[in-house]
Amino acid sequence: MHPVLTDRKRLALYLLVWALLAILLAVLIVERGSASVQQSVLLLLPPTLVFAFVCLAARYPVRAMPLRASIAGRALTTHVLAAIVVSGAWLLLLRAWATVLALTGALDQRAPVLLMTGALLYLLSVAVQYLFIAVEERYELEKRAMEVEVLAREAELKALRAQLDPHFLFNSLNSVSALCGSNPASARTLTTLLAEYLRKSLRFGSAPSITLSEELELASSYLAIERIRFGPRLEVEQTIDESIRAYRVPPLLLQPVVENAITHGIGQLLEGGVIHIAAARDGERVRITVENRCDPDRPASTGEGIGLANTRRRVATYYGPAARVDVSEDAERFRVALSLPA
Repeated sequence: MHPVLTDRKRLALYLLVWALLAILLAVLIVERGSASVQQSVLLLLPPTLVFAFVCLAARYPVRAMPLRASIAGRALTTHVLAAIVVSGAWLLLLRAWATVLALTGALDQRAPVLLMTGALLYLLSVAVQYLFIAVEERYELEKRAMEVEVLAREAELKALRAQLDPHFLFNSLNSVSALCGSNPASARTLTTLLAEYLRKSLRFGSAPSITLSEELELASSYLAIERIRFGPRLEVEQTIDESIRAYRVPPLLLQPVVENAITHGIGQLLEGGVIHIAAARDGERVRITVENRCDPDRPASTGEGIGLANTRRRVATYYGPAARVDVSEDAERFRVALSLPA
């Protein structure tokens, strides 16, 4: 069905334009002594509204003959012939209506002008249909490109997420294995905490995004597992702005950052240390930071590990170029700051 006919408001506007066109045409062609303006409007308005629906049919030959160099001549010839035929039919309809109104004399004087006007109006409708179809095709291309981009983005996020799970499971199961011989009770506790963490991970991870509050809950579950390994050597502090707890983030965004803080920071210190997680609104942005102590005598870093590289790519994929992941360190502190659009 024609797009104009599928929307009542659009159809009403279309008919209003044609009604105004009929009135304007009636005013222009009326002659003194042959008919009044009112009679001329009454003569032209109904047949012109019928002609408006006929012009809608121009969409179908337009679709069948797109404007390509190979068929442009044939398309032009077809549309001109159609314009003559349709305009002639409109003139016959006007003559029949004029007979009913007893205004055939007023019509006969302007028949050539009306015939030419009808042909021009039909050709104008053809041009408008070509324009509308070009706009529709461009919109469809943009829509498809956007759908492809969204699908690619989702696929990349899933791939990056899948990269995290085996890495985390390997480390956790390694910890269980290490504790089984030296501390079976802690191994059992660790297994229970791991099961709880995996349940939460599956529940939250099935969604494309979760709230910051849920992400912090996941991070806390992960840190509870690590506390079994490190005992009092590992301490955690959180400073969270309550107003941004509903902020949306991709699942497991903080887990690799926190894991990095433990593996390359606290885990290398005999006395352990504190991991500080902070989240606050900074104007039009949300800042999330993870900070930890690190060994001042550690070897110089040669690049980012898998966890930080993964986080950087996920942030760029999910939020776009407006987001940043900044890494800074000094002799005894390591800090990862996520600056995200609010």
